[in-house]
Amino acid sequence: MEFASNLEPRQRRSLSEAVLASRTNGMISKKHGLKRQGFTLIEVVVAIAILGIALTVIIELFAGGLRLARVSKEYTKAVNYANTKMEEVASQQTLEEGITEGEFDETYRWRVAMNKVNLLPVEKPWEVKPPIQLFQIRVDVLWRSGSKERSAGIETYRTMKVQDEEKKS
Repeated sequence: MEFASNLEPRQRRSLSEAVLASRTNGMISKKHGLKRQGFTLIEVVVAIAILGIALTVIIELFAGGLRLARVSKEYTKAVNYANTKMEEVASQQTLEEGITEGEFDETYRWRVAMNKVNLLPVEKPWEVKPPIQLFQIRVDVLWRSGSKERSAGIETYRTMKVQDEEKKS
């Protein structure tokens, strides 16, 4: 410290601050006149809280996206089943009014409803009968997805020639 004794008081002070700063790696309070570096505990806690909230929101978004993808896959499969059943029903030679039900597999089941549609107004009795009958065909596919019962349906109309009573016997 012989060297330090030959210095003026102002130079000694800056030398002692430099030595103190080197010993504490720059983390010195402003109270002693040196620069402060780093974060306080409250700043770290707030940053971690914000990060936690952001991560929670992002994870929920991913989970929601996966859930929607699963439901979309179920609806696509149901509509494909409904189209297959509709083609089967529409290709029949004769149609009868009523409701029929069945299963595709353990998850999906179907219901077909066929109804005659009156072509002529009901208010006036017509002596002339039309040569065709119009049928409304509705195919519903039902399945359970989690705790919810879901369904998808398609509908079409089909005409059939009227069968004479003589041709039936």
